[in-house]
Amino acid sequence: MPTEAIIVDGVDINVTGVSLESILSDMVTVSKQAYGSHIRIGAKFNDIMPFAWYDMAATEKSADAKIFKGHKTTLYTALKSAGHTNPSVPFKRICDYGRNLANGLAPNGKTTIDGVPVEGEAESDGAAPAPRSAMLRNVEELTALWKFNDKQGGDLPAKVKAAQGHIQAALKALGLDVANIAK
Repeated sequence: MPTEAIIVDGVDINVTGVSLESILSDMVTVSKQAYGSHIRIGAKFNDIMPFAWYDMAATEKSADAKIFKGHKTTLYTALKSAGHTNPSVPFKRICDYGRNLANGLAPNGKTTIDGVPVEGEAESDGAAPAPRSAMLRNVEELTALWKFNDKQGGDLPAKVKAAQGHIQAALKALGLDVANIAK
């Protein structure tokens, strides 16, 4: 077998004289770097976009969506240059990390930022989705309800309009400002 480099898609596939353990160690290092980078991207997106960018639909046309679109395009370009053939896969992870961080949770969503376990989080065997924590469930469902009511404009019954104020207060009690929710 030749001892010079054999480069395919930017990777030297000549592994003569290289142990499997060395290759696996390199893979672990690179994977940890990618994982950390994805978390940092989610955190930076939260920093530069003080709205719920992680829940923004692709069809969104708001002013926030226009800001987000530029950053998402830059991210997709970077992911493609890193060799991702489907950048939507790491993008979804980045959105999940950003959402968890914005909600005061660790990137994995199983503990708070300070390391306190989130009630209701359990390991899953993959057969069914892991149950959402009470915090995450309340934030997601109240946000969805607030968005729905907000999109109805003035067509809401008086009781629902009054309830919208309570939903907003509940979101504030959970640490969310409705001004930062993408519409």
